[in-house]
Amino acid sequence: MKKVSVAIIGAGPYGLSLAAHLAGQAIDHRIFGRPMQFWSRIAETGGDRYLKSYCFGTNISAPMPGYSFADYNGPRGLETFEPCSMQNFAAYGQWFQQNVVPWVEDIDVARLDRQAGGFGLSLADGSRCEAERVVIATGLSGFAYVPDLLATLPTPLVVHTSDVSSFAAFKGRDIAVVGAGQSALEAAALLFEAGARPQLLVREDEIFWQTRVSRERSLWRRMRSPIAGLGTGPKAWTLTHFPGAMHSLPDTWRTRFTRNHLPPEGAWWLRSRVEDKFPIHCSINVVQALEADGRVALTLRDTSKNNLERRLVVDHVVAGTGYDIDVDRLSFIEDEMRASITRLKRYPRLDASFESSVPGLHFIGPASAMSFGPLFRFVVGADYSAHVLSGRIAPKASLAA
Repeated sequence: MKKVSVAIIGAGPYGLSLAAHLAGQAIDHRIFGRPMQFWSRIAETGGDRYLKSYCFGTNISAPMPGYSFADYNGPRGLETFEPCSMQNFAAYGQWFQQNVVPWVEDIDVARLDRQAGGFGLSLADGSRCEAERVVIATGLSGFAYVPDLLATLPTPLVVHTSDVSSFAAFKGRDIAVVGAGQSALEAAALLFEAGARPQLLVREDEIFWQTRVSRERSLWRRMRSPIAGLGTGPKAWTLTHFPGAMHSLPDTWRTRFTRNHLPPEGAWWLRSRVEDKFPIHCSINVVQALEADGRVALTLRDTSKNNLERRLVVDHVVAGTGYDIDVDRLSFIEDEMRASITRLKRYPRLDASFESSVPGLHFIGPASAMSFGPLFRFVVGADYSAHVLSGRIAPKASLAA
């Protein structure tokens, strides 16, 4: 069995970007996973779903020009600024993979373990692969967060927004959607548009909405609030143009900033599909969730009314409660090796080349956010990750050759 220099686990934007750059430097590698699986599954649920980010900030990175999201959308008459269809983005990723990284192996890694001189990967078909280095680029897959209070409900009664297979399946049903971020707001809109009866339960006192940014702005306005891949304003511009800077900051400051930057809010284009369409209850905490005759009985506490409690009975709960990156949820990593990975708020602690405390084991994508900052929770961070990691590996691969 020939040992490759690098094995990439995950074929989403980060994994595809790295594979493209490794190939550009003639570094032997293998990449495993279903291309764009996470994004394709979301796009297939139906309804009008759009990215919250700008097209130019949602590129899969290639070492040659011509493969940006705008390069894909432009000739097809699709939006090149915002909003960009989730379906289009999934199709763009498939197109990128077929044209730039056609060697992706559409198979899952069942187990990752250490062995002499590197790592062993057991694949779902029973075969094995050996690699000197492994890069985990599984994105948000497997990290959907459902609060314990709701997670105790039977599976048919509660579902995370990322696990909804069809919004049309909820037609005619009463649904409680929990959350105030983009995924919760969009899920509620899609449920309503599919004929369901959603109610949005928001812990905050109000829903926050982004304002639309015009592409035609005065020089003063552009200087005061520049547009960047991560959004608008000086912070977004700095994070986008100096992607590695946050890694050198103290952990306490960086982790606090990463958690608090970009709080839950909805995109401007979603607002008209939410307001005045269905009941929205703000200042609400869910304090109990029980099964009741095949439905869900929720006890709600209204913090705006002296913690007054009331009961709400619905057919299902949809949790738009985000994602929780936790190394322990990567069950394909062998137990002893997983336990030896040093953590930073449950994320892996990474050095400047995205390497964990296990030599040769790297993490890119959302799992790298606590070490590198909020930019890496989004596709826009894929370019920097691919350049840095391929550059880190290239000298060693050359020596080995």
